[in-house]
Amino acid sequence: MRPGDNDTSVTGWMVMALKSAKMAGLRVSEEAFDGARSWIEKATEPEYGRVGYTARGTGPARPEGFEDLFPSEKSESLTAVGILSRVFLGEDPAKSEAIRKGTNLCLKALPVWDPEGGAVDMYYWYYGTLAMFQVGDDAWKKWLAAMGPAIIDHQRKEGCEKGSWDPVGPWGRAGGRVYSTALMVMCMEVFYRYDRVFGTTLDPRK
Repeated sequence: MRPGDNDTSVTGWMVMALKSAKMAGLRVSEEAFDGARSWIEKATEPEYGRVGYTARGTGPARPEGFEDLFPSEKSESLTAVGILSRVFLGEDPAKSEAIRKGTNLCLKALPVWDPEGGAVDMYYWYYGTLAMFQVGDDAWKKWLAAMGPAIIDHQRKEGCEKGSWDPVGPWGRAGGRVYSTALMVMCMEVFYRYDRVFGTTLDPRK
């Protein structure tokens, strides 16, 4: 018996997996996409475009004891998941009101390396990078400009940890240096991982 529980984070990962499978030429049931689309709609708050975790209005999860250190209101991780899912499910960013509203929220929470202020959320930065790249135009330029000082400038440059990122943020302790480094590397490779669903540019950095 299915419990009926839903989760925007897991849904986002599955949408990416299904999208990748379809791009690779595998047969993917449209019902799977329809179900994901239905959940994203249910989880999206219509007035502002914020996407919830397990229901509309719920913020991103935090490990026990980290709720105050990394407040969920400083992250739009699930909104970014919702934006990316909508694009991969066929919603045009230039025509979607939900994507426009969600993008505005993400641009108010650009990447900033501020562990003491609770602003670091590498999971959010990864999905935000994927989402803003798909949205493109000024949204992408603003996000890209923030990535340099937040991500590139904080890569370890010396010693046995050279090339890695420190495991900070709400999930850093659980995931460790490998987790943090993997997410930051995936942020930097977003230019090459997926084409823009609704149009591409000659220079993917623009």
